[in-house]
Amino acid sequence: MSADRKVPEIRFKGFSGGWKNSELHELALFNPKNELPESFNYVDLESVKGTSLIGYRVEIKNKAPSRAQRLAQKGDVFYQTVRPYQKNNYLFNEDGDDYVFSTGYAQLRPYCDGHFLLNLVQRDPFVKQVLDNCTGTSYPAINAFVLATLEVSNPEIEAEQTQIGNYFQKLDTLINQHQKKHDKLCNIKKAMLEKMFPKQGETIPEIRFRKFSGEWKSDILESVVSFYKGKNLPKSSIQDDGVFPCIHYGELFTKYSEVIEVVTSRTNQNDNFFSISNDVLMPTSDVTPKGLVKSCCIKQSGVVLGGDILIIRPEDKNVIDGAFLSRFIRSREQQVLQNVTGTTVFHLYASSIEKLDIVFPFIEEQNAISNYFQKLDNLINQHQQQITKLNNIKQACLSKMFV
Repeated sequence: MSADRKVPEIRFKGFSGGWKNSELHELALFNPKNELPESFNYVDLESVKGTSLIGYRVEIKNKAPSRAQRLAQKGDVFYQTVRPYQKNNYLFNEDGDDYVFSTGYAQLRPYCDGHFLLNLVQRDPFVKQVLDNCTGTSYPAINAFVLATLEVSNPEIEAEQTQIGNYFQKLDTLINQHQKKHDKLCNIKKAMLEKMFPKQGETIPEIRFRKFSGEWKSDILESVVSFYKGKNLPKSSIQDDGVFPCIHYGELFTKYSEVIEVVTSRTNQNDNFFSISNDVLMPTSDVTPKGLVKSCCIKQSGVVLGGDILIIRPEDKNVIDGAFLSRFIRSREQQVLQNVTGTTVFHLYASSIEKLDIVFPFIEEQNAISNYFQKLDNLINQHQQQITKLNNIKQACLSKMFV
């Protein structure tokens, strides 16, 4: 067997022999020409995320953007030629004949199995090959004619292509199912944050558990909490074998959700500020007015808290539950973000939110609300874990089932 006739590491039973090398245009017709309908659903570069179509907008032909040129046919693969490292590529599987894609995509009408082709071009080695042939730096892009000449390996037997394509189609279906459930739960959570906490200036929420009634107590934040600040904890001081559990402020953006049950980072620094259960933590640096308010309640005492962490400590945990307070602050996101300071790097200090108007019910209702959102968070996290697990399986298979 010649050196260029390679075989994949993992293969379905019944198939043998080396894969052949082909230029991409041998596997698909590039940018077929079609007459556009008078009105259509326009898919631009923001409308595909991963391998899913997440939106489109209706356009009239004579008023549509000039980039609206690629009339989709079921089974077409659309490859993002601008910033291809994003890997936002889509196998068109809609029944309609009125979807038009931007010229920011190359349109590939497969001669082979479409799912096989989609996953072939999703692989990191292929993306690297594409990037090596891109022009531009901020917005690297590849010309469709160059894309068509890139070399790929593929099995000669169509049945093997189909079986590989079917396998990845099933994986993608599972990923999309979990993603849809995840997104639905996130939307429910967002809606309930708006409805289970009173609107600004009001003292009764729109939605409430049956056994609770009456107005919530109104106050300002500094009347029921104390404010502290973590001490400097360089990222370099975080060690796997450290003595004390710790949180660096950056982890509040990347690692933790509304309730912190377990802390995994550790440090040997013992002269910093320590948490107590029921503290609410907020990052004070790199806050963005366009982003989310990242408030978290920590349930673990004795955690070293790094600099640029604002600690909001309820004076009496029988009056204010930290998990409730954290979510209440998130429900007042726009009000909180109005008080950030800075021009390029934004900061949030105790003085920014100490006068925040808050309303809160008796502790029993606070606990019921906190428990409801914790259950929602657990379901969201379960789906996210499954998405991560399936994506890891997919990436491993992409590297082992292709050449």
